[in-house]
Amino acid sequence: MNLLLWIIALIHGSLFVNAIANLFRFRRIRFKSFAGNLPKVSVLVPARNEAENLPRLLSSFAIQDHPNAELIVYDDLSEDGTWDIIVSHQKETIKGLQGTELPERWVGKVHGCYQLSLAATGRVFLFIDADTEFREPGSLQAMCRRFEARPESTILTGMTLLKGEGQLIVTMVGNLILACIPWWLGKNLPSSRLSAVNGQCWMIDQDDYRRLEPHRYVKDQVLEDVMIGRYLYRQGLIPLLDDVRQDLAVYMYRSFWEAWKGFRKNTAAALGESTLVSTLTLVVYFVLFFVAPFSNIWFLVSMYGLKWITDRTTDQPWTVTLLAPISYFLTILIGVDSIITRSRGRIEWKGRNIKSKA
Repeated sequence: MNLLLWIIALIHGSLFVNAIANLFRFRRIRFKSFAGNLPKVSVLVPARNEAENLPRLLSSFAIQDHPNAELIVYDDLSEDGTWDIIVSHQKETIKGLQGTELPERWVGKVHGCYQLSLAATGRVFLFIDADTEFREPGSLQAMCRRFEARPESTILTGMTLLKGEGQLIVTMVGNLILACIPWWLGKNLPSSRLSAVNGQCWMIDQDDYRRLEPHRYVKDQVLEDVMIGRYLYRQGLIPLLDDVRQDLAVYMYRSFWEAWKGFRKNTAAALGESTLVSTLTLVVYFVLFFVAPFSNIWFLVSMYGLKWITDRTTDQPWTVTLLAPISYFLTILIGVDSIITRSRGRIEWKGRNIKSKA
């Protein structure tokens, strides 16, 4: 029992130190701003049934002061008014692509992003989700200037401002990104498995993208952003985390139930590639963040401390932090639901079955 307590304490401590190191780097060591002429940027947006979200994004892009930018939306056979929204906003800098039937072994979002890359004409690609909003007229230009000033052989991915409903679930995105990934190590990660990109926002040079074609490489992956980050790392292109909260807000879900379904589709994949591995990982998570905190006051303090750091870094409400045990417990329940749903081949999102490894 003492050995188990020491192991739990070591893991809690490692996550705590990692979150603090990320916080320090996140807030104190921001990339410099490039002062020269900016190359053309292509903002690439996959969309399926996004009629409610797209007007907000397209309107915010229309007022951007970037001197040379285009935005392309891929309508992935939407069943609502998504295409009508795209057409109503179309102009020289805003374009739409109508999707085709999904090829065998491709996941919908991944296929949409790949099709967007083929149509893009910018020297820089910025992939964002349809529920995103540029917060200020200078947001896109600011992001691009930091991208141009990044270290050599790197790409940028962003920690966005998370809005919308289901915050008790959504808050765990920032917790995962900041507690579990050692961004502060930069190019010195010991393994590609510790790398990732945030699929809500990441930027890559066109030449690097066309050379490596990351979306084609992960075409059948539901957790495509993590897999892309690992793949790019192995190819010598290191993802670095940028603070884009002042530039991009993401309205992730419209209800608690939608947030649940959204997390259910990829939680099992995040836990492991097989049912056995994902189940064992979830058991470890259950012990670390439910059993231990409610059997030992110091682990409860540690859990709250970890959540406090990541919530403050991602600008989450204090009420969300106070309800941290509920967020962790909901994550466990979603994990169980996701593993069972995946093993039965019933993972669905936006009216489409998502085939994934069980």
